[in-house]
Amino acid sequence: MHVLYVCLSYFFHIFSKFYLNIRILKNKEDPLRYKEKLGFYTIKNDKPVIWFHASSLGEIKSIIPIILHYESKIDDRILVTTTTLSSAKYCSDIFKNKSNIIHQFFPFDTPIVIERFLKHWKPKISVITESELWPNMIFKTKKISKLILLNARLSKKSFFKWKIIKSFAKKIFSQFDSIASQSRETKSFIEFFNIDNIHFFGNLKFASLNDKLTKNIFNFEKKVNFSWIAMSTHSGEEKFVINTIKNLKKEKISSQCILIPRHINRIDKITYLIKANNLTYQLKSTDPIPLEDKDIYILNSYGDTKEVFEKINLVFLGGSIIAHGGQNPLEPAREGCFVFHGPYIYNFTEIYDFLSDNGISSLVTSEQSLAEQLISKFTKQADNEKFKETIQKYSQKILLDHINYLNSFI
Repeated sequence: MHVLYVCLSYFFHIFSKFYLNIRILKNKEDPLRYKEKLGFYTIKNDKPVIWFHASSLGEIKSIIPIILHYESKIDDRILVTTTTLSSAKYCSDIFKNKSNIIHQFFPFDTPIVIERFLKHWKPKISVITESELWPNMIFKTKKISKLILLNARLSKKSFFKWKIIKSFAKKIFSQFDSIASQSRETKSFIEFFNIDNIHFFGNLKFASLNDKLTKNIFNFEKKVNFSWIAMSTHSGEEKFVINTIKNLKKEKISSQCILIPRHINRIDKITYLIKANNLTYQLKSTDPIPLEDKDIYILNSYGDTKEVFEKINLVFLGGSIIAHGGQNPLEPAREGCFVFHGPYIYNFTEIYDFLSDNGISSLVTSEQSLAEQLISKFTKQADNEKFKETIQKYSQKILLDHINYLNSFI
């Protein structure tokens, strides 16, 4: 299996630049920095670094508190890599005044590119997060660096796939000097492959950085009393939101939905769907202040959700009506919001159990179910300040436990 993967990655390498050029045309890559994914860098490096890698925005937010902790405690240069444009922009905002933290895009997992990356950056400690199990990167990094898998995540679906290639899975996981799992379920899955250097301290997503540290000039105003948020919606879920709005209208409820799509490059498709259903909408980029006569206000920008959570505390979280596995509910929950979700939340089972046990989330199975629960909450919205204190204490413990764990390596 390993040999086959290496051969396929060499084949992909031939077309990698062409692939990136196509993604640039689709606005999915940075046209000025795309070469970082091929292992070419404009920033010089003359000494080993401590390397943290997180794929997307949610993953990088979960380890920012750890990165900032070590930035203030050690003299070593810290390299942070991510994959997506949104995570790169976020890192740019967070690290702009941190001279010894460098952000770069994560390299393609081909032997040639990974060797360029390692030769240039020379990591002495490499901290990989969640499910970023890229074989070439793992095997080659292990030869020159301590390798840690932090906040490891393995869904049931992924576990069943890895079971098919059990010997290769064991070979992958055994490369790590230590593994910290984000859930007891993931810990048991990885232990199935006879891996024993694995620990559980809690999910680092609880300890995400307070976004007030990022500059934000967006001043959101709640214009309609019965307002609610549909956040991180995926393709197919906007129709669910639209039907919920129609059900609210049938009950003579004058409400406004603040729609925050998971991917804002889908805006054209979303607005077409809204118009096809005879509803009205407004884009934040057109006018940042919501208009009272619009059914839907679309937040088509990144990094502005906290401003909305401070004014509206009822949130339907997407990725859960379709079989995606859910999105992280901690961002709205941390601000005291009540979270509605569909049945597909297997990526965040233990987090949702925590929210449910604290009376801060609820399952919805249909547009009618969400409309009914929204109507109930519109008239008696709860004060969740006590929960905010609970989650803050819990997150601080998780963060401290992880720092103590990493101290033996860093």
